[in-house]
Formats: sequence, structure tokens, C-alpha cells
Amino acid sequence: MPRRVRPRSVTVTALAAAGLLSAANGALTGVGSAAPAPEAPPEKTATASVSVTCPFADPLGSRKLTVATSATLPSQAKTGTSATISKYSVQLSLPRDVALSLLPAGATAGSVQGAMQLDLTVHQGERSDKIPVPLTVAPTPLPETGDVTLTATGDVPEIAINTIGAVIFDVTAPTLALAAVPAPDAAATPAAPDAPATPAAQPAPPVACTLDADQQATLGTILVQPTATPGPEQKAALGAAAAQEDEPPPANEYTVPLGLITIFTKSTIKRLGATVVSDPALLINGFFSVDLDTTESRVSGSAVFKPATTTFLAFGFVPVTATVEFLPEDYLNSKMIEIGGGLYTGDDGEIWLSTQLKVMGRVSNVKINGVPVDVGPDCVTADKITLHVSGHYDPFTTGHIQDPNFELPEFRDCGSGSQDLTPLLSGMSKGKGNEAKIDTYNLNGCTEPDHTKCPPDTLPPKQGSQAAAAQKAAAKPR
Repeated sequence: MPRRVRPRSVTVTALAAAGLLSAANGALTGVGSAAPAPEAPPEKTATASVSVTCPFADPLGSRKLTVATSATLPSQAKTGTSATISKYSVQLSLPRDVALSLLPAGATAGSVQGAMQLDLTVHQGERSDKIPVPLTVAPTPLPETGDVTLTATGDVPEIAINTIGAVIFDVTAPTLALAAVPAPDAAATPAAPDAPATPAAQPAPPVACTLDADQQATLGTILVQPTATPGPEQKAALGAAAAQEDEPPPANEYTVPLGLITIFTKSTIKRLGATVVSDPALLINGFFSVDLDTTESRVSGSAVFKPATTTFLAFGFVPVTATVEFLPEDYLNSKMIEIGGGLYTGDDGEIWLSTQLKVMGRVSNVKINGVPVDVGPDCVTADKITLHVSGHYDPFTTGHIQDPNFELPEFRDCGSGSQDLTPLLSGMSKGKGNEAKIDTYNLNGCTEPDHTKCPPDTLPPKQGSQAAAAQKAAAKPR
């Protein structure tokens, strides 16, 4: 297991002195100021849909519009390199009466074009920056009926990343500058001297919309890790800054608390045909930390897993219900299971976590064919269960790791009185070919007060839904 991370490993002052944080006005990013990364990082599609209020001129008045943003973000980046946000587009539905007001007086058909200006807010913790993004609305004809859907596209400036950890991008409300598309022959064909003047459409003044309160505006997150080992001057600056503290100099590492992380576990015992789905657990004292000397990064924390009830068919035909617990090796003195591991970039270019977990399994509340069977208070595996888990993992959003082939050892001390049930339980369950899956969801990845409005990749499954489905499947006759 990785060693526990000290919450105050390196001060912000020390990081700034080492040049790992931007020193200019507390900025997180620069525009076009960093050399491009040597290799293009893996990309992911990011979306955000927000409600805005746009104060159109009277008699139209203020209107609420839905602004949907889509872009492609790199899933990770290195400090000192640039991040490219591509395929940036914004779509909104303009009310028909607003669109008609942009056309020449009396016109009921035509097209609308223009510009849209908005900012991308880039932040980490309490520090933030804004990147202006100009967008163009291509000529769009009004449909015969209903509102008109406008799509604005443009390029986001190259972003230089100068910080470590999760960098979050939030969308803001746009400013609209729309007008009618001039008729193709309006300028080429002069009007007759005695013909009445045809009123021309005038560009509407820009409309600055505002973001409605209490909603999620996050477009996406990029995990930033250090590029290289700090040089002698940077190390000296780190040591000098740390020496100003009252405490002894800490380890040379940068640590970020991970906040509220929910963990879901699902284990499949091959020999039993049983699936054990635990209730959600919370990661306690979770940290993401980077060794500034080696640039290696890792996560660590602790969790307590609630007992889970599972149903299966013993020997293929006897219905059995039991409560299963996963406990630490020192389960008589603690319920906390240490969880953590190192992060690395996989062959697919994505961030992976690899670690080894050691737990004990305990069985209680056993019923065979509906009849309670006393297995005693300490019916546990005779040896630890060793899990070698790995998989895609982002400490600031979600993780999906697994061990597709772990071994379940024999049990011990199962039974009461003169009845020894250890051979029975061991014979039913021990063996290889079992599978364990662990899914993590960082609830801090969504700051929405109403969690139901969070993006899908930050929301865990509904509680109980997996367990109910697993029990129902296990209970079916075979």
C-alpha cells in the first residue's frame, strides 16, 4: 500500500517559488505562451447545458434561453505545455418573435446571422481566470413555423497550463449580436426614383445574457501533472520557503484533498454464481499527491464498506441467502480499509490506476432454503483476499478499476457448538476466476446544489439499484 499522504506536504508559497504555480496575478493559465506538448493527449467530448436570461429590447422583454455547449478536451496535460480545446460549438433556440424582430418590418421569412461572445472560466480551488471565446453564427433561415435554432462555432485560444491538479472549465452566459441576412439583390438593384422606400433591417444592439442561478456550468476537467523534476534552483526555493514554517520541512510533494468520493463495489464469485453488491461507501481522508522530485502521482484514502446481502443457489439448486462483509486484515481492531495506488498513462493514452488491496471476507446471517443456519460470529476467510486492481481512473471525476481473476480462500471458524460448517462454506465458494469491480465518483466534480442536475459522469448509480438487480438475477432458477 502507498504511504499515507500528509495533508500539508508543500505550501502554496513553496510551489510558487518553484515556478509550479503561475506567479502573474494569481493566474492559472496563459494564452499561447507555452510550447505545445510533444504528443497529443487523449481527448474526450465535453458538454454543458445552462439556462440564461437575455434582456431583449422592448416590447420583447427578457427571455430565458437554453444554451448548449459542446467541445473536445484533452483528458490530461503536463505543466508547461499547452492544452487545446477543439470542436467548440454553442447551440441555442431563439424564440420566433425575437428572430422576426431582426428582419425588415413586415417580413415573415428570412435568415439570421451574427456573432456570439462568451468566456470560459478556468479555475482550480479559489483561483480563476477567464478566456474570451468569440463565436460566429452562420446564416440560418427561419423555419416556416416555430423557433429558430442557431449554432455558433469558433476557436478557443491555446491555453498554457501552469498548475498541478484538476483544472476545471466552466461556461458563462453569451452576449448576442444578431442581424438579418441582407437579401442578395438588395444592394445590386437600385430602387426606382418614385418607388416607396423599403425599410431595411437594422442590426440589433448586443444583448448581454446572464447565467441563471443555482445550476451546474462545468464543461469539463483536465488533470494536470508535473512535466519534469524540479532543478536545483527550484529545489532550493522549495526548501527555503518550507524552512520559514514552524514545523520541520515536509516531504517534497504536492498534495490536493480529493473531497467527497463515493465508492461502489461489485464482486462475482464464480463457483457460487453469486454477485455481491455493496452499498455506497465514502472515501475518507482522500488525497491526490505528486512527488515533485520524481513526478510520480498517486491517490490514497480509507473506506468502510457496509455488509451486503446476497442470494445464490448453492450446488446449483439450494437457495442460500447470506450477509457478506469486506474487512481489513486487522478487522478485530479496525473497520477501515486502506485504498490507494499509483497513477500512470496507459497504452491507450488514458490515466490508469494500479494497486493491490488486501481484505478479509466475513459471512453471517446465513439462511439455507429459508432456514437460518448459525455460522457463528467470526466466520471469515482463513487468509486475506488479495486483489490486483487496475483500470481507468481520474481522481477528480470517476474511476473504473477491476480485478478480473482473484482467488477466494477457504473459510475458518464457521459454525456453532459441535456443528462445523467450515467445510461446507469452503467447498461452495473457494477457488479462482472471481471478479471484483470498483467504481468511484468524485462528487466534488459537480458543485451543483441539486445533485440531480450534475453531469452523468459525476453521478453514481442510484442506491440499491445494482444490489436489487444482482439479487434478483442470482435468485432465478437455473
